[in-house]
Amino acid sequence: MSEAEDKATENEAGDITSVSSNRDPGAAEGSAAESSASERSAPETNVRAARRAQREAERAARAQRKADAARQRAMEAARAGGLFEGMEASPGAAGVAATAAGAATTPAAATPSASTPAAAATPGDSADPAGHTANVRDTPAREPMDPARQRALTRILAAVSVVLVVVAGLATWRYVEAREATAAEEQIANAPTAATDAAREIATQMFTYDHRTVDTDLAAVRPGLTEPALGEFVEQSMPTVASAAKQQEATVYATVAAAAPQDVVDQDNVTVLVMLNRMVSTKDAPEAASSASRLSLEMKREGDTWKLAKLNAL
Repeated sequence: MSEAEDKATENEAGDITSVSSNRDPGAAEGSAAESSASERSAPETNVRAARRAQREAERAARAQRKADAARQRAMEAARAGGLFEGMEASPGAAGVAATAAGAATTPAAATPSASTPAAAATPGDSADPAGHTANVRDTPAREPMDPARQRALTRILAAVSVVLVVVAGLATWRYVEAREATAAEEQIANAPTAATDAAREIATQMFTYDHRTVDTDLAAVRPGLTEPALGEFVEQSMPTVASAAKQQEATVYATVAAAAPQDVVDQDNVTVLVMLNRMVSTKDAPEAASSASRLSLEMKREGDTWKLAKLNAL
């Protein structure tokens, strides 16, 4: 287009404007008023837009702070739950931590109102890539014991068991030995008394008989005798005493006036001194006559029984 045509067009436009202005003065005044109102409302609109933008920026800043706080809580919870400690044993733990951090950050950064989901997330849970909830507090799997260490522990336990068995055996043996020693001491301590009581009984039984039952009376003495007294009594004393008692129709009643240990050789051999009184009656002397004698009885223990081994008249 040429400059002449431009100028012509401008002139025409000016003419049209002037014609319009001359033809409708009111319309011109209205347009001027509208222009003036538009000019006045433009600053107010800009102010409101600026305030609205400022509020949006504040909301975005608050949402970002909440998202950062939620992400910080998630990281602290992961550390407290041992998530980062087990990353070497659990390769997927890093992905879980990243997912937890992303779940706490992304929703808050997307929209200003996304702070609620971030704040509602629990510290112990995070979302895995499939969208399921995973527990970051899961304990890592315990590693199996080293076979060499297990064998060493087995050997140690076996050795300790052997030592305990040996100690228990020694303690039992010492207890039995001490008990036997105590029993032996008790036997030694009780030997004089037991031997003396047995000597009293044997002396009384040996020297008490009746001519009518002399054989039975003397035979009852035999269980309380041992060698050499047993042989001498059976072979010599019994026939002689029985024959004399029958001929004289003798009746003899003996009592022990006193008895005491004379010599304690050991726990199985004790000599007892006995003071014996006898009441003797015969067909020629029906009135009983008393006589006294002292006897030394060598007592010997066989098992739990004290027996007469040798008799000596003093």
